[in-house]
Amino acid sequence: MWIGPGRDAYTAAHTLHVNNYGNTPTSAGHVSLVPSRLAYPVRGRHRIVASLAAAPPGTVQVLCGAGGSGKTTVALAVAEEARKHGVGVWHVSAADAATFDAHVRALAVQLGVGHERLRLAWSGPEGDAPDLVWRLLDAQDTPWLLIVDNADDLRLLARKESHVGDGNGWVRPPSRAGRLLITSRNHNPEAWGSWVRLHRLDVLTLESATELLLDRAPGAGTAAEAAALAGRLGYLPLLLHQAGLYLSRADRNPPWPDKPRCPRTFETYRVALADRLGELLDGCTGQPSYLPHRRATTTWDVTLDLLADQRLPQARPLLRLLAHFADVPIPYTEVLSRPALHASGLFELQPDTDLQQVVNALADYGLITTQPPNRDGEDTVSYTATLHPLVAEATRTLDEVHARREEYVTLAARGLHDAAARRDPRRPTDWPFWWLAASHLHRLLGLARGIDTTHATEALTRTAVACTEYAAEAGRYALAFATTDQASPVAALLPPEHRAVLSLCFERARLTELVGDTATAEAEYRHLLDTQRRILSDDDPDTLQTRHAMARVLDRRGDLNSAVAECRAVLDGRTRLLGTDHIDTLWTRHNLAWILAQRGDLEAAEMEYQAVLDDRSRTLGPNHPHTLYTRHALAWVLAQRGNFEAAETEYRATLQGQTRVLGDLHPHARSTLKALDGVRRRLDTLPPSHPRARDHGWWDHGGGGS
Repeated sequence: MWIGPGRDAYTAAHTLHVNNYGNTPTSAGHVSLVPSRLAYPVRGRHRIVASLAAAPPGTVQVLCGAGGSGKTTVALAVAEEARKHGVGVWHVSAADAATFDAHVRALAVQLGVGHERLRLAWSGPEGDAPDLVWRLLDAQDTPWLLIVDNADDLRLLARKESHVGDGNGWVRPPSRAGRLLITSRNHNPEAWGSWVRLHRLDVLTLESATELLLDRAPGAGTAAEAAALAGRLGYLPLLLHQAGLYLSRADRNPPWPDKPRCPRTFETYRVALADRLGELLDGCTGQPSYLPHRRATTTWDVTLDLLADQRLPQARPLLRLLAHFADVPIPYTEVLSRPALHASGLFELQPDTDLQQVVNALADYGLITTQPPNRDGEDTVSYTATLHPLVAEATRTLDEVHARREEYVTLAARGLHDAAARRDPRRPTDWPFWWLAASHLHRLLGLARGIDTTHATEALTRTAVACTEYAAEAGRYALAFATTDQASPVAALLPPEHRAVLSLCFERARLTELVGDTATAEAEYRHLLDTQRRILSDDDPDTLQTRHAMARVLDRRGDLNSAVAECRAVLDGRTRLLGTDHIDTLWTRHNLAWILAQRGDLEAAEMEYQAVLDDRSRTLGPNHPHTLYTRHALAWVLAQRGNFEAAETEYRATLQGQTRVLGDLHPHARSTLKALDGVRRRLDTLPPSHPRARDHGWWDHGGGGS
C-alpha cells in the first residue's frame, strides 16, 4: 500500500474501512484533536481573535479568507484563549474527505461512542453520523469549542443532496455551552446560510507585517528594510512567514558553485524577488527539514483543484489570464473576449459556459476580489476584479504559464483592444475605462516584448494609439509620453508602413508639438505625410489628420495663408468623407476660425466660433471638452474685440464646465482661469470707452488654437 505525502497510515486505513463495512474499524483514538501550539506571536489579528474568543455560546463563526491569509493561525490563537478560560477545545481538519472522516470519527470516540455504534453510524446510506455526534456535543455540560479547519469544500460538511445552510449536516447551531468556529476560503454568505456569521480575513497592515518578519528573522535587517520587503510581498501572512523562515535559516545554506547565493537580509531578499520569485516562494531552501516541503503557489492551486472538481475547470486558465493584467482593478466584463476565449486552446468553453459563474467562484474563494458598482445604472467598467499582486506575479512565473505566455498575452491584448474599440478616448464619460486601461496596456506592453505575433502586437499598438489620445485629452501628458515610449518596441515588430505604426508615429509627433518643439514636430509630420500619401491617399482620414496637424504648424510658423489653404482643403475632405457633424470635421472648423483670427479677421472668427460652438453643443453636448474649448476660444475673440464683459461671462461658464468635467488641475482649466484673471484685471483698470481697451496685442496668443 502506497502512502503519499500528507496521508498517514491511520487515514489510509480508515479510507479502506469506509469501503468495507463488515470489518471492525481501527481505533479512532490515534488521531489527535488537540490544537497545535503557536510558535510565534500573532501579529495584526488581536481584534479578530478577541471577537471570536468572546463569541457567545450557541453560535457558528466562520473565519474566511484567501489561502495564505492566516486563518488557521487565528483559529489556533482563539483555541489558546479558550483553553486559558477552561474551555474544552477540539480541532478537526477538513482539508480533504479522508482526513475529515478520520477526525470526526476520533471526535465521536472522544465523546464516548463505542466501536459498534461507530460502525453503524458510518455504515451505508442510512448512517446517522452527524446526528450522533451533534447529540453528544449538545449533551455536554461544560463549555466547549469545536474548530473545523480548512473547510474549503463545503460538500464535506453537508449531507448528500443537501447544503451547509440547511443546518442538518456537520455544521449546526450549537446548544447550551458549545461554540463552533470554522475556517474556510469560501466566503459566499449564500453558501453558509443566514444563521452563520462570517468574518473576512484580509492581508496584514504594514506595521503588523513588519513585526511578523522581525519575529522570524530578527537579525536580517532593520525595521525599515523589513517594511520594504513586507510591501513587496503584499502583506500576505503566508508569504511573509516563508520569507522570514527562509532568512532565519539562510546561514545554513552556503553558496554552491552552480547555485545563486541565498539572500541573507530583508533587502537582498526583496531585490532577489525580481528575478527569483518562483525559487524563493516555492524552493525548499530555508524550510525546516523535518516538515514536508511546502510550495506557496500550492496554496492557490488547492483552490483551483477544488473548483475543477466542482465542474469549473475554466477557473484555472481564467485566473492565469487575469494575472497578466496590471495590479489595478480589471473591468473583466469589458476585457474578457468570449469569442477569443472560445477559440483559445487554453479554455474549454462550451456554448452555455457562464463566465460570471467562474468569476464568482474565484471571488468566493478569495483568489480575486470583485467590486460591483456603487449604484444602479453605472457603466459596466464599474464591475471589476482585482488579484493580489504577488498571487498574480507568482502565477505568471509558473513554468506551465510561462511556457504559454504568448497565448495568454495575445488573449489579454485582444480583449483589451476590443474593449478599447468600444470606447471613445475623447469622451470624458469613457475616461474611467481609459484610466484603468492605461495601466493594463503598460503591463501587457512589457510582457509582449519578444512575442512576435501579429495579433498581439497589432492589438496593443492600436490600443496604445487610443490610450495616448486619451492621455493627451485628459491632460495626462506624462502618461501619453510613457505610452508611446513603451509601445514603440512592440510596434517595431510590425511592418513600418502598417497603419497602426503610422498612427503611433502621428501621436509621437503631436506630443512633440505639444511640448513646444515645433521644428521637430514639423519634420516628423512631413515624413509621415509623405509615407501616407504614398501608401494611402490625400483624402484618407489618417492622411487628413496629419494634414490638419501641418496646418497648425504652418500657423505657428506665421505662414497664415498656407495654413488657411491647407485647413480649407482638410475641411473639404473631412466634410466629404466624415460628414459635417463629425468630431474631426468640427475640429478643423475650430482651427480655421483660429487662423482667421490670426489674420486679423476677428468678426469672421467670432461668427465661425459661435457656429462651431452651436454644432458641438448639439452633437457632443455642452460639457464635452471640445465644446468647452470652443467656448474658451469664443471668449478669447470677444476679449480681442474689446467686449470684456461678454468675454468674462463666457470664461466663467467655460471654467465651471471644465472644473466639473476635467478638474481644476487640467491644463485647459488652468488656461481658462488665467484668461479670466486677465479679463478681470482689464475690466478693473480700464473703462470700456478707453482707447486701449481695443488694443488687440495685449492678449496671450495661445488662447484659441487647438
